[in-house]
Amino acid sequence: MKTFWDLVRPFHAPLTKAARRRLGSNYFAHPEMELPPPYEAVQLEVERRLHGYLHLSREQVTQIVIVGANDGSEIPRLRQSYPRSRFLCFEPSPQWHAELMRNFENTGFVESRKLALSDAPGTATFHELPLAGNGSLLAPDKTFWSQFNKIENNEVSEFEVKVSTLDHEAETLDHIDLLWMDVQGAEGHVLRGGGKTLSRVSSIFMEVALIASPYRGTLLFQDLTTTLENAGFMCVGLGIDGWNYSGNALWIRKDMAERSVAVS
Repeated sequence: MKTFWDLVRPFHAPLTKAARRRLGSNYFAHPEMELPPPYEAVQLEVERRLHGYLHLSREQVTQIVIVGANDGSEIPRLRQSYPRSRFLCFEPSPQWHAELMRNFENTGFVESRKLALSDAPGTATFHELPLAGNGSLLAPDKTFWSQFNKIENNEVSEFEVKVSTLDHEAETLDHIDLLWMDVQGAEGHVLRGGGKTLSRVSSIFMEVALIASPYRGTLLFQDLTTTLENAGFMCVGLGIDGWNYSGNALWIRKDMAERSVAVS
């Protein structure tokens, strides 16, 4: 359902565009302007300016894979920035996969698979918490989760889900411009199941934890960085929540950056 702002935006946006662009790019001169949290700033950079990091036009960003898609709320924003992009999405939760299907099944540019991705195929227990997008293959520490997210309700629903690997599911894709992961601590498992695929991936965006995670077995940022550096990536963006030292990070292929520097 469209909100009030969705309806009025086409009318007010052209009129206020110049003012918003001028004010919105001059934070130094306008300290009263609210900054986005660092973790949101990194996500916005990916959603709006990833093509710049990849040295591509917007139209050349054509394949995005989302692991842990939830309801796909980021897809319309990514599609607006990269109008030729197609999406391969994975979501194991029956509730959220159904929502994902309702939102995008008739678009023609989104494929949704009801699967979790990990380091081996099979079945596994999925742990779903009350906060949307907080389901994981990793068991949570409920008390720590509540403290971490400032939410009292920490009731966990558990159910069995089908599990595959990134290598198997993406074997027909000749390239992936962006691998987007939101899997609540299971990023390391997805990467271990995608070793062959990573050579065809240009950039990776995912949630990270610097110090600790409420999901048991999480690979922390330092270890993720080591894993990805060994696979030929470098971290070019990191935004952290000062409350719990978790956030978002962006990696790109190191050889792409080196080629662009050499050309310039």
